[in-house]
Amino acid sequence: MGIVRASTFLELQSTYLGAGWFQYQMKVLNDPFFTQVNVTGVQVGFTNETDHSTSATNWGNTDWTNAYSSWSFTNYVSPTPPFAITWRIRSSETAFKLQTNNFNGDALVMSFLNMTGIYPGVLSGVVWGQNILGCANLPCLVPCRPEEADNSPTNFVYDLKLAPDVVIKQMIQTNGGIYGVDFQWDSAATFLLQGTADFKNWTNIAYIWSTPPETLWTTNQTLSSRGSFYRLELMTDGYSTNVPPLGSNLKFAPNLFVPRPTVITGCRLNGGSMVVAFTSSPGQSCSVQALDSSLVIRQSQQVIPSSTSASASFDPVSLPNPVFFRIVLQ
Repeated sequence: MGIVRASTFLELQSTYLGAGWFQYQMKVLNDPFFTQVNVTGVQVGFTNETDHSTSATNWGNTDWTNAYSSWSFTNYVSPTPPFAITWRIRSSETAFKLQTNNFNGDALVMSFLNMTGIYPGVLSGVVWGQNILGCANLPCLVPCRPEEADNSPTNFVYDLKLAPDVVIKQMIQTNGGIYGVDFQWDSAATFLLQGTADFKNWTNIAYIWSTPPETLWTTNQTLSSRGSFYRLELMTDGYSTNVPPLGSNLKFAPNLFVPRPTVITGCRLNGGSMVVAFTSSPGQSCSVQALDSSLVIRQSQQVIPSSTSASASFDPVSLPNPVFFRIVLQ
């Protein structure tokens, strides 16, 4: 059947094993929207922790003295995706619930990210420098007092998408023939429309430029001879004419970014605040910005560091999920 690229970034499976033991398995997938991914850590809202264990290489607990159980790679570098790690945590509580509160007791995953040229808005200059730290909260099973138990199943799986999927609303039909496609995508981009009759052999039909938020593309020739099923492949953000011929094998390489030195060193929930830490130059004014998955600035804070390290605190209640942090020097 071949390989299909997905845009699911991460999968977190949480399982209650009994006797206060919880198991968490995190799978980081090969998301085509990112050239580099470094998962810096996970915080799980976990009450009354009494024990923990893992057999994963270079993965360990870094703190369990507060309401969170914190885990990270002991060598500070995560494996190249795709990879999976599993760990277990024990609580003195034997009841459990599904925690869904954003940035308040569920699982917080932090990753340094370098985006490819297909990420929406990248080539239009919305993002620069690639000094990006992504944080996302994932619903998961956690221990609780007996009166807080919600009768959730003992296993829960959550898929995290940092970038959206293109949505095909309908194929345009006239007199039983296919003459176009209607789809949604929130950025100006270049797509390739393909058709198949057997899901094994795909025929390249046409390149399409999207017009956000919804694109209606039609032709005066029926597409029915190209197959009964259709898909759209995102080739690059922005409008590109430098594309391979439709009859080629489409060895297309989207624009990649060379990252600048990263100055964000991490973030964590601390005392009800989301604290973003970064290296700095004393007296160098900078803006710490929080962006949503559409790369729109939702919050920003001006900081004038007094030493070579600094931080900015955000109210997690008002942050988008997922959230991307970046530093812009003034």
